[in-house]
Amino acid sequence: MDQKKFAVDVLIIGGGIHGAGCAQALASRGYSTILIESGQIGHGTSSRSSKLVHGGLRYIETGQFSLVRKSLRERAILEKIAPDLIHSRQFLLPIYRHNRLKRWQLILALSIYSLLGGLNKNTRFKRLSKSEQNNLAGLKKDGLIAVYQYWDAQTNDLALTQAVIHSAKQYDCQVLEQTAFIKASQLTSKTLQVQARQNQQTVNIDCQLLVNASGPWIEKVQAQIDFARSGPEVDLVQGTHLEYDQAISDDIFYLESPDDHRPVFIMPWQGGTLIGTTEVQHRGNPANSQPTEAEIDYLKKILFHYFPAYQGQFVQAWSGLRVLPKHPHKAAVRRFAKQARETVLHVDNSFSPQVISIYGGKLTAYRATAKRVADLAAKRLGRAKKLADTSIMPLQSPQK
Repeated sequence: MDQKKFAVDVLIIGGGIHGAGCAQALASRGYSTILIESGQIGHGTSSRSSKLVHGGLRYIETGQFSLVRKSLRERAILEKIAPDLIHSRQFLLPIYRHNRLKRWQLILALSIYSLLGGLNKNTRFKRLSKSEQNNLAGLKKDGLIAVYQYWDAQTNDLALTQAVIHSAKQYDCQVLEQTAFIKASQLTSKTLQVQARQNQQTVNIDCQLLVNASGPWIEKVQAQIDFARSGPEVDLVQGTHLEYDQAISDDIFYLESPDDHRPVFIMPWQGGTLIGTTEVQHRGNPANSQPTEAEIDYLKKILFHYFPAYQGQFVQAWSGLRVLPKHPHKAAVRRFAKQARETVLHVDNSFSPQVISIYGGKLTAYRATAKRVADLAAKRLGRAKKLADTSIMPLQSPQK
């Protein structure tokens, strides 16, 4: 059987947004880098997000201020380096009598959000006037107390991931799609040996550092690295979205479920409307993630509760998986609400890591996560051969 052989500084497993970000950060510093992806770049979990580049207003309630501050900073960076991919949007936050959070609590959260964002124009908020509220065609007015407007951003998550990979390739990163990781072993004190398979061909890769960016497959991949310690316990949390064929608005609505008070977004997407997301624990093979009837009914109920006269037709439902660190106490309602959303970087040796594993992570903060990975990598690989700053590298879709 034919074999392919490679020798590089770094091997990255996983071609989602975090693997792509690490590839860009490491290759642009001059480290020889190869990335393997079992499917196609960006077509896994990274194409099934809520399509938002946002600071995480909901995380104010659970005190995750550092995550919000970082995410708002990263949002501002992405708006500058990827103006064709990151689009600033008005977010509308209607407050009803039935809301779990009271008006004063939401005003406080919006004020903190603005402060964490540096009080610049894209983090400020305002209350809509009565006439502006009345112009929100189709929105349920019964029980409506006020509507607040603030700013965040939207993206095509697949296009963004592909743009980051395209940038990595400009710095000579090699990318192997349809290449499944099999196992990794320690060959010498300085060399790791990785075996993968591309179609029916064996791929052998010698490297000094391994980055596990496999998303929902993180635990399975970690178990196949025979010298790596297992990482933190995690939950795989399924998020389902629905698509409809008619746009409700050019703005994005941030609403509460009338049943369990979870936050849900209703937003424009590709000429129609996107509604999401849910939070349901997934067990078993990540490849088997599929929307359940209960999730679909849940999201439909929210849509027509707030927009009872909406005439759009249902197009499709799809789901993705998030990796969240396990929380010791789960409430019966909104059970994942208090789980931390910050990325966990798990290393086998903090002084000279051989394996860096990325647990969790937000789309918005992928670049900051990749920078942390590259800084850790330098402890093993030595100083960067090039001075590169991904915060100023322009990102463009490969089609451009």
